[in-house]
Amino acid sequence: MDKEYSVFWSKTALNELSNILAYPSDVKERIYLDSFSRLSYAPTLTAKKIPNGVLEGYWVRLGLYQVMLVFEVDEEKSTVWVDGIKHKRENAYWKNK
Repeated sequence: MDKEYSVFWSKTALNELSNILAYPSDVKERIYLDSFSRLSYAPTLTAKKIPNGVLEGYWVRLGLYQVMLVFEVDEEKSTVWVDGIKHKRENAYWKNK
């Protein structure tokens, strides 16, 4: 548990974060900064591994302000790559429009 991970965000994840319309920019910044502290130590502790489909092998974890972080972990290099972010209720919002 003393292992520290380096956290990186992909361009796709940053674009997805900027496109979440439900939150102002200061909240998006808090989500971004909070991900570094949450994923730096034991990133898979409260996460679930995606068992099948296109995202098989990725992990998903509930982050700050009801967003789901989709990430992959490289244990050998001690890195975490955040490859996607979605609001927990995003699909419900799109169905109503």
